[in-house]
Amino acid sequence: MIYAIILALVYNGISVSTTNVASLLTANNSKLENKPIAVSPKSLQPSIQQEMNNLKQQLNQEALIRLSLTKQLYSILNDVVEMKKGMGQMESKIHELEKFRNSTLGDDVLAKQLVNLQKDLVNLTSTCKTASHGKEAIAFNAVTSKTLLYDRNTPVNIVFDTVMYDTHGSYSAQSGVFTAPSKGLYIFTWTTLVAAGKILDTELIVKGIRKGLGNCNNLGNPGYENCANTVPVVLEAGDTVNVRSTTGNYVHGYAWSSFKGWRN
Repeated sequence: MIYAIILALVYNGISVSTTNVASLLTANNSKLENKPIAVSPKSLQPSIQQEMNNLKQQLNQEALIRLSLTKQLYSILNDVVEMKKGMGQMESKIHELEKFRNSTLGDDVLAKQLVNLQKDLVNLTSTCKTASHGKEAIAFNAVTSKTLLYDRNTPVNIVFDTVMYDTHGSYSAQSGVFTAPSKGLYIFTWTTLVAAGKILDTELIVKGIRKGLGNCNNLGNPGYENCANTVPVVLEAGDTVNVRSTTGNYVHGYAWSSFKGWRN
């Protein structure tokens, strides 16, 4: 019973001195050196609640990406349907002209009309393909496989070295840089898990220019801290995007920290 009481006190972070333990175990009042023993489970690993919150954040981000990709897929399907309708109308006109060929019009006039209709059909097909290509899904997600340690006052490009998915191979796991395959509005989000007594302030860099900031100062806290940031950016094909530290010395690995983006 006494041992259970002592363990309960320690688990809840309550200081237990050796004098108090001795008084519980023995009936005499022998003097023992009073040395407080304090145990804080939060300093050893992220709490279960913190891990659940981190997981919920990542799931929410994944859900946003999936929703955006679904919308783009529906848009592409609509373009394909419209293209098929247009092609069907063109083919019907060509068939009508072919039937009409042996009646009143001469071969030369009919041939010119057929050529013009065929050109229109080719242009329509090309236009629909271009529209569909412009709306195809573009997305990537990369994480850190190991914990990264830096000099606090030296800005560095953070490399998320493990690619979970990348639709166009546009993200480099060696440099940590994403290169836009086509122009459009892109959404970028990055999350970082920072240990107790550590800090990681970051910025989103687009073509060498800061477009967003993130703060994850955990210097005065006993447990881990998870920070997330999201920034929309209009990009041209070939524009580069990456995450860089401004002040920071720690990035937790094992897929707890990530960098992801997609075209809206």
